[in-house]
Amino acid sequence: MEWKNLEIQDKKIIDEYTKKRFNTCDYNFTNQILWSIGEKTQYKIKDGVLIIKGIYENEEYYYMPIPKDESSINLSEWKMVIKKIIESGKKIILVPEYWKNLLEKEFILEERRESFDYIYNSQDLRTLKGRKYSKKKNRINNFNKLYNYVYERIGKNNIAEVIEFQENWCQTRGCYSIPILNNENLGIMNILHNYDNLDLIGAFIRVDGNIIAYTIGEKLDDEYAVIHIEKGLSNYVGSYQAINYLFVQMEFSNCKYINREDDFGDEGLREAKESYHPAFLLKKYEIVGVR
Repeated sequence: MEWKNLEIQDKKIIDEYTKKRFNTCDYNFTNQILWSIGEKTQYKIKDGVLIIKGIYENEEYYYMPIPKDESSINLSEWKMVIKKIIESGKKIILVPEYWKNLLEKEFILEERRESFDYIYNSQDLRTLKGRKYSKKKNRINNFNKLYNYVYERIGKNNIAEVIEFQENWCQTRGCYSIPILNNENLGIMNILHNYDNLDLIGAFIRVDGNIIAYTIGEKLDDEYAVIHIEKGLSNYVGSYQAINYLFVQMEFSNCKYINREDDFGDEGLREAKESYHPAFLLKKYEIVGVR
């Protein structure tokens, strides 16, 4: 199989290798498609192994190759694929801890803290009980006092409004001149325009008839949900806290854990994610050499 650009219609193929196998965010199809336009993501399948690569800041990288199953034969092919990539001088990133024990005898792995996923107890996010969440709860209480809001699910009848909100949000923040935000925006637009073709749940908050915050996520498996996108207007005090709180309550109350993805190494984002007191972090690694 030759390299193929990753597109929405490839969902079924990718899901055969990834669906319900990972609690990390990176190998979920929506996450892959989110970055596919900006990072020119391509894939191919060789000897029962899914290989995905992209380009970021003019450097080619590979995601962790994924064997279709974990039989001894397939794992042998998998390790051969990994070895060839590393020996070609390319890097393999976002390796989940799930496979660390299978790899560390033959490959050199290094932790990448900026890629760790933040995992929260769903009950914590939907109740905000205890002193450690008092500031969050106060902001939500203030939001409730200040604004007469409506919570709505995203659907065919309102998706155009969400698209318009995202366009305005991006223009206000100068996304188009910041590569990572521009790449994200390209992906968000792709997702919104293909919303019905993905396994997504989304919602937004209206104040005075206008959207002031929205979010999109999905279930990874019976225990985990992931939050892919969360955008709000900061001039509405508590908008981010409110959409986070309401979304988990309304859509993921039956999940045990919520994955709110990584922090990209951004200190402000790290502080925001840590302020919600994650239950634990899902570690990830980069393969930097062959032993």
